[in-house]
Amino acid sequence: MTERIPVAWLPRPIPLEPVGVAARGEAARALAARLLSRSDEELATLRGVAGPDVLIALGSGGNLPWADGVVYLGQDPDSPLLLLPTTHGSSVPPQLLERALVARADRADGADRLSPPLAVLLDPPLLVSTVEARPIVRASLEAWLRVELEA
Repeated sequence: MTERIPVAWLPRPIPLEPVGVAARGEAARALAARLLSRSDEELATLRGVAGPDVLIALGSGGNLPWADGVVYLGQDPDSPLLLLPTTHGSSVPPQLLERALVARADRADGADRLSPPLAVLLDPPLLVSTVEARPIVRASLEAWLRVELEA
């Protein structure tokens, strides 16, 4: 029998440095619009990954866009395989959280298996692999947004 340890998310006394921005639902569509307002050269400085109802852009903090409802992600030096909300930390040690989440993602079957680095979104809980993040290309982002708007 595996004992589960409850994880609470508490405000960090010092936020992590942002390395990514994530959004879901309407916020993801707003983030896409904000990204599309940038030049192709500016887009090329960011990498991204997207799925149904979720969009993540990765890059240096100063280059990350803002949109209402987004969550900025950072890397805790004690859990480098996770991208965590910059403003919240877990109630369990970061190394344990990383080990548990990576193991859980690796145990998934087939298309559900996730490879690190993993973005940890909190509300509602969701793990997103960012291993396939690629430079953001306008045409690909526009195609993702069209599908999201039709859904």
